[in-house]
Amino acid sequence: MNTVWDGLAETKDFDGHIMFIEEDHYLLPNAYRTIQYLTKIKGEKCPYCVAANIAPLDVKSRGEQFNHMVAEKVGNVGYTFNRSVWQRIHDQATPFCTFDEYNWDITMWATIYPTFGGAMFTLRGPRTSAIHFGKCGLHAGYQKGSGLAGCKDNELHPQAVNDLDKVLNIHPDWHVIKYEIRGYNLGFKGWGGWGDKRDHQLCLQFSSMYHNKPPLEEA
Repeated sequence: MNTVWDGLAETKDFDGHIMFIEEDHYLLPNAYRTIQYLTKIKGEKCPYCVAANIAPLDVKSRGEQFNHMVAEKVGNVGYTFNRSVWQRIHDQATPFCTFDEYNWDITMWATIYPTFGGAMFTLRGPRTSAIHFGKCGLHAGYQKGSGLAGCKDNELHPQAVNDLDKVLNIHPDWHVIKYEIRGYNLGFKGWGGWGDKRDHQLCLQFSSMYHNKPPLEEA
């Protein structure tokens, strides 16, 4: 994100929305039009939303299929926000980089989003426009107890993908249903895996490399 927002010549002065998609997410044909429309109506339909998503928070869900939009906790599949949100995220570089948690999304929820006050929601439609590869993702080689077979997802069969939406499937007259946000209890210290000071130092160096800020001193 540091490179995309602040380093690349093509995007460092861009003030619109940028969508981040991970390597184990499959974009459906309507993904671009869906996110384009959600970011356009977000301010009107969900002024308390800081982002838009093209898929539900639950990566196994294909959506509720009802005729409403949803405001919920920011998910990690096709999450999209603008530069003002990025600046608020970047301002929290030190707590983000030094929190002892190996999952970036949990770290965001434990250290950054709580600083946004009540505006912690994302807007999405009731039908997914991106699918998580398998049940384990590309970063996990197997599912405990079942090997690689346990990671296969038949819903990514070509026919199953072809049956999903190819065009914009959100109607401007739909209202927004707000789902309760469940966070982490006060005092949550993270699940570990990010306690090495060298990782903290490198992360902070990334955060400052385009801002001329001194990195964290080695403890």
